[in-house]
Amino acid sequence: MITAITLIPLIAALGAFLQPGRDGRLARAWALGGSLASLALTLKLAWSFITVGGGVQFVERHEWIPSLGIQYFVGVDGLNFLLLLLAAIIAPVSVLASWDVQDKKSIYFPLLSLEFTGLFGAFTALNFYHWFLYFELSLVPVFFLIKFFGGERRDEAAMKFFLFTVLGSVAMLLGFQLLYLKTGTFDFLALAGLASTGNLPAMVGPLYGWIFLAVLLGLWVKTPLVPFHIWQPEAYTQAPTAVSILLSALLSKLGVYGFLRLILPIFPEAFKAHSVFLLTITAATILLGAFAAMRQNDLKKLLTYSSLNHVGYCLLGICAVGATRTGLNVDAQTPALQGAILQMFSHGLTVAGLFYLVGRLEARTGSRYLTDFGGLRAVTPRFATLFTILTFSSIGLPFLAGFASEFPIFYGSYGLAPVFTLAAIPALLTTAIFLLTMLQRVFTGPLVEKWKSIPDLSLVEWITAGPLIVLIVWVGVTPGYWLRASSEVVDYILKNYR
Repeated sequence: MITAITLIPLIAALGAFLQPGRDGRLARAWALGGSLASLALTLKLAWSFITVGGGVQFVERHEWIPSLGIQYFVGVDGLNFLLLLLAAIIAPVSVLASWDVQDKKSIYFPLLSLEFTGLFGAFTALNFYHWFLYFELSLVPVFFLIKFFGGERRDEAAMKFFLFTVLGSVAMLLGFQLLYLKTGTFDFLALAGLASTGNLPAMVGPLYGWIFLAVLLGLWVKTPLVPFHIWQPEAYTQAPTAVSILLSALLSKLGVYGFLRLILPIFPEAFKAHSVFLLTITAATILLGAFAAMRQNDLKKLLTYSSLNHVGYCLLGICAVGATRTGLNVDAQTPALQGAILQMFSHGLTVAGLFYLVGRLEARTGSRYLTDFGGLRAVTPRFATLFTILTFSSIGLPFLAGFASEFPIFYGSYGLAPVFTLAAIPALLTTAIFLLTMLQRVFTGPLVEKWKSIPDLSLVEWITAGPLIVLIVWVGVTPGYWLRASSEVVDYILKNYR
């Protein structure tokens, strides 16, 4: 089933690109059909997923290059279940967000579908070589989508995105090549097993720390964390709306997922040794994202820095686990890590909805600057309602997804790393300030005369954004249901940190 989920968008991309006459409308239909088919299969998988006692499920394993230890090995467990579901939900949203694209549709929609294949593959692969191919595949369509369809500074944004991410990828590839030479396997689960018994550092020897740093660098850039975040603002703001959605909701989560799949289970000793350094970088990322967002007039750039801030929350929960010391509340490890996993899902839903609505606002008005708006609630009440719910989720209002994931992160991280958690607290207040200011400037006050006739949300826009709102409320009201998905795998990982 996982293979079908992954390859259906690839088939859709080929169908859209190779169709006779290169009809743009058919290309769009191929992309939407492929994304919906993958979503349907993912929902079927989710219905059958066993949250407790299931282990790694829906496994497909085939020898690929046996002499090099390379297998086609995919599966779903508590680490990637919510991310696979998130990717499947966001895929049709990004296609619908591109419905108005007119230029080169026979190129745009195949690239978009190819991106879905890269993301599905990267979130489900359990062999490094196989995972790395999908990891890199997810970068290529984004580069071309920004370069061909982005804003005025698209060339600079695409090149910066490419150079930074390739630098990180090369470091990570070299690190895992050395790890394979010492262990004879690319299998994530086998490597985690060696680490859990304490054999991995002895097998690798003096290269253990260097391999850890090489893998860390690749994920550091991808997530991104300061100071390697500098590619992010240009890429997010210059990209088309659908690509901004994919970058913020999924590609940044791919970097965080790497910490969960690669760093915590495979390098527990090195992670503990560098936890204070990583917590320092994480706190800096959280604070920089929040305070930089306060200074923005461009709505997309404001959401970009807000995304940086919220991804930092994920890393706060993860890195706090490595900081466990005698005398601290080690029981806080479980909520910190489970909250980080749920935060990836919650933030992905929220930021996808916000970028989508900002894109629709720009399509209506030709602007996305705060100072150009005011009083839009009077003419677009449905638009204002959805935007407000998404914003409140991002702020962390109770009974919405943001609160359901951020509360366990801060509860757990305070028990494990109180100094760094307290250092990050001002970002929560700052986030509330700049997001509420955004709502105030766009939707309240006197209506700007030139916007008095802009239309409210259409039926298609309701269909696109509505499911995100439903899920955000669902997660917020019943967080325990969603946290259970990761309970078993979190317990397994934490054996190395207790």
